[in-house]
Amino acid sequence: MSENVLVDNSNCAAIFDFDGTLLYSLHVWDDIDEKSFAKRGIKVPDDFADSTATMTPREVADYVIARFGFTDSPEDLMQEWNDMANEAYSNQLLLRKGAKIYVDYLHKTGAKLVLMTTLSKSLCEASLKRTELWQYFDLMIFGEDLQSDGKNSPQTYLDLSNRIGVKPEYCTVFEDSAIALKSARLAGMKTCGVADLDNSDLNPEFNNCCTVFCDFDFAPKVLCKKLSENQN
Repeated sequence: MSENVLVDNSNCAAIFDFDGTLLYSLHVWDDIDEKSFAKRGIKVPDDFADSTATMTPREVADYVIARFGFTDSPEDLMQEWNDMANEAYSNQLLLRKGAKIYVDYLHKTGAKLVLMTTLSKSLCEASLKRTELWQYFDLMIFGEDLQSDGKNSPQTYLDLSNRIGVKPEYCTVFEDSAIALKSARLAGMKTCGVADLDNSDLNPEFNNCCTVFCDFDFAPKVLCKKLSENQN
């Protein structure tokens, strides 16, 4: 970008998912699901990941108990999954390429930054602090903070818009979930899909995004304002 161009992202908001979007957590939950189901002699169905993509941990626990007849309590299931995931989130998983530089850039250009994830705070906190992203966000919403419809509902995004004082048309949502992308789009927000571009099975909803990328080197520099020439 030219040194003679000033980018001003003030009055705009960037709403980031964490798991699979900022954090490269490919296959972690697939592995956890396989191990958890295998303990109970059940094969993970092909539709499981898509069916639970926008659910909170409690909703996933309730779902598997109802659908597959697990005899565990929701609390025991969530603890089992949390224990399996804790090592990866605390010490192993890395940010997507360019993620920290991009978040820092948006912060410096005046954007309001929001993290909204279905993951629990206990899992996110260690990763956010280890990767030094924690400091950038004006608001963080974790799985236990989301209402029952969560990212499945455009109203969740409209409520968030009202909460942060930024109109929907000035909000940009970064997500790897097609369901969440659709909800944000129906709320009137700009959407950016984060995906592995060699994935031929991308949901058609990604076609409605303003852009789709696999690393943040290709994320938009301007969220909702035009570039203006620097007069200095």
